[in-house]
Amino acid sequence: MYTGEKLSLNTIEDSFVELCFNNASGSVNKLDQQTLEELNEALDCLSQTNNVRGLLLTSEKPAFIVGADITQFNQMFSASEADFLRTAAHINGVMSKIEDFPFPTVASINGYALGGGLEVCLACDARVLSTDAKIGLPETGLGILPGWGGTVRLPRLSSFITALEWITSARQYSATASHRAGVVEMVVEPENLRSQSLHLLYKMAGGEIDYFESRQRKLSPINSNPDENIEVVADSFCDMVIAKTKGNYPAPLKAIELMRETVKFTRDKAIEYEASTFYKLSQSSQARALIGLFLGDQYVARKAKGYALALDKKLPDVGMTGVIGAGIMGGGIAFQTAIKGLPVVMKDIQQSALDTGINEADKLLQKAVAKGKMDNTKAEQVLKIINPVLNEEPLADCQLVVEAVVEHMPIKQSVLSSVEQQLATDAIIVSNTSSISINQLAKSLQHPERFCGMHFFNPVHVMKLVEVIRGEQTSDQTIAAVCNHALRLGKKPVVVNDCPGFLVNRVLFAQCFAMELLLRDGVSFQQIDRVMEDWGMPMGPAYLMDVVGLDTIVHCYSVMTEGLPERFVKKDKMPTEVLLEAGRLGQKNGLGYYSYQASEGGKPQKNNDQRSIDLLTSITGNHCEIEPQTIIERLVLPTAIEMSHCLQEGIVDSPTEADMALVWGVGFPPFRGGICRWMDEQGIDAVCAMADKYSALGELYKTTDALRTMAADKKTFYG
Repeated sequence: MYTGEKLSLNTIEDSFVELCFNNASGSVNKLDQQTLEELNEALDCLSQTNNVRGLLLTSEKPAFIVGADITQFNQMFSASEADFLRTAAHINGVMSKIEDFPFPTVASINGYALGGGLEVCLACDARVLSTDAKIGLPETGLGILPGWGGTVRLPRLSSFITALEWITSARQYSATASHRAGVVEMVVEPENLRSQSLHLLYKMAGGEIDYFESRQRKLSPINSNPDENIEVVADSFCDMVIAKTKGNYPAPLKAIELMRETVKFTRDKAIEYEASTFYKLSQSSQARALIGLFLGDQYVARKAKGYALALDKKLPDVGMTGVIGAGIMGGGIAFQTAIKGLPVVMKDIQQSALDTGINEADKLLQKAVAKGKMDNTKAEQVLKIINPVLNEEPLADCQLVVEAVVEHMPIKQSVLSSVEQQLATDAIIVSNTSSISINQLAKSLQHPERFCGMHFFNPVHVMKLVEVIRGEQTSDQTIAAVCNHALRLGKKPVVVNDCPGFLVNRVLFAQCFAMELLLRDGVSFQQIDRVMEDWGMPMGPAYLMDVVGLDTIVHCYSVMTEGLPERFVKKDKMPTEVLLEAGRLGQKNGLGYYSYQASEGGKPQKNNDQRSIDLLTSITGNHCEIEPQTIIERLVLPTAIEMSHCLQEGIVDSPTEADMALVWGVGFPPFRGGICRWMDEQGIDAVCAMADKYSALGELYKTTDALRTMAADKKTFYG
C-alpha cells in the first residue's frame, strides 16, 4: 500500500492494515521531518482505501518511537511565529488523522514511546504495552512542552492529575505504572504483544469493545470530576513545581497553566493553544540551554566512543581493574566498578582502610536494596567481586589500575613507580589526582604513553563526570581505552589536556578566588551562598568548600598560585586560610564556614556558627550585605573568563564539552546551559563590558583577547 524509508503500510488480513515504523537509515525510530511526511502520505493513502476495518501501529525497531529528532529543533525554533504555527498545525493535523479514521486504531508499543512517539500513541483508540516498555512525555525537561497534542489528549484519556504529574515530571513510566494510570489499555509479555494487540483491534472492530466513548472524550472539553477540582489541583502542582525549581524552569508551570485553560475547549481549539504556548517556550533561554545540554550529552558520548573507532585495531574491553587507595575516592571507584559487574582489586596499606572501603560499599548496596533497585543476592554478588588486599601481587592481573592515594606528589610518584613493576607491559595506569600535574607524575614511569589522569568526582557513585587528562606522552590507545572504561562505568568522560587544576577545578577555583575577594571586602558568606543558590547552584561556594574540605581547598590554592600566578594572586592571608588555621576543616570535623551536626539520616546538618563569623571579621571588619547582582557578577565572571582561557589554550576542545563538564562536575545550573551558553545569553560584548567594570579587582577579571575578538565580530560560542 505504501513503502517509505521510515515506515510502511501493508494489509495484514481481513481488511486490517498495519502501519510499521522501521527507520532504514538509523538504529531507532524518530519523528524527524521525513518520518512525519511519510506518515502523512501513508495516512492519506489509507484514507483513500475502502473497507478498512482497523489499523495497527507497530515498530520493527527495539523501541517504538524514541521521540522527535531534537537535532532538527534549531531549524524549527528559528522560524517565525507564523511559520512555526503553520508547521505545528500540519503535524497536529497528521496526528488527528489517526484519531478521526472511521475505524479503530491500536498502538502496539515495544521498547520506548517517548515525547512525540507517545503522542502518536495517544491519538490511537487504544494502547497495548509490552511489560518491558516505558513511556513518557519528557519535553518539560527540555524547556518546552508536548506540542503535538500531548497536553490535550493525556488529561482526557487518564485524569487531570495524572496528566499534570506525567508532563511536569518529564519522567518515564513503567508498563505497570502506565496501566495503573489508565494511559494504556493492556500490558502483555513481549512475545504476545503483536497477537494481543491484534486481538484487541479485532474486538474493537467487531463491536465487542466500544472505542467511540474514549475517542469522544479526547475530542471534547473535560467534564470535571467532582473529586478532582481542577483549579485546586493546578494550584497545588504550581506550588510543588515552584518549591522544587524556585521558578527557574518555566516549562512545567506553563504546561500547568495551559492545561488549566484548555480543559474547557474542544480538541482542535485546545491544540491551537498548545501550539502557541509551545512556540513561546521554544524561544526561551531555558529551552536553548536544556536542549543544548541534551545534544551535548549525545556529542560527548559519540566523541568518547570515537577515540576507539579511530584506532587501526579494535580496542578490547578492560577486564580486571585495580584501585590503589581505599579512601573516600578509591573506595568509591571500586564500588562503581563492581556495581557495573566488573571485578576489581582494592589495595591499601592499612586493613582499617580496606574495612572502611568494604563497609561503605555495603552501605550503598543496602540502600539500593531498601529502595528496591536490587535484591540481596545481587548485592552479595557485587560485594564478592571487590577483592580487598594489602599487597601488590594481586594487581599483576589487572589491565587498568587507578591510583587514588593521598594528594601528595612524592607519594603518588612512589606508588606509580612501584605498581608499574607489577603490571603487564600493556596494562594502563591512571591517576585520580584532582590537581597534580599528569606530566610531572608521568616522569616516575618507564612507559608514560600508557598513563593519563582519570579524575572522578565525589561522591563517585553520584557524579557523572570523569575528566580524562591527556599528558604530553599519553598515547591515543590509552585515551581510547580509558574513555571506553569510563563509559562502561556509566560515566561521562571528557578529555582535557594537562594544566593546573585541569578543567573543572581550574574554572571552579577562579570562582573560589573571587569569593575570597568578596569576603575580604566584608561581604557575608551566608549572603554569598544564598544568592548563588538562588541563582541555581546546588550549593553556595562557602558551603561547597566545607564539603570538599578547607584543607583540600587551601592545598589546591597553592597549585593554582604556582601554576597560574598571573591571575591566581595571593597577596595576603586568605579568609579560608584563617578558618583552617583555627582548626576548621569543614564537614570532615564538623567545623568550617558553618558548623555541622549529624541529622537523623546521617547527613551533616549545616548551621550558622558565630565563631567562623568572628574569625572572618577579625581580618575583614564587620560583615555586610551588598546587591545580589554584584555577587553574581563578581563570582560568575571569573568562571567565564577562566573557561575562555581554557578554550583559547586548547585545554578543552569545544564549548560543548566545557559546558557539559561544568554541569556534570559542579552542578552548574542546567537551565543556564553551562558557562559558555551563559556568555552567549548575556552577549559576548556585555561580558566584556562587565569585565571592564570590575577590572580594578585584578587579572582574574581581565577578559581574553579571544572574547574581545568574538565581541567585535558579533560571534557566539554556539553560532
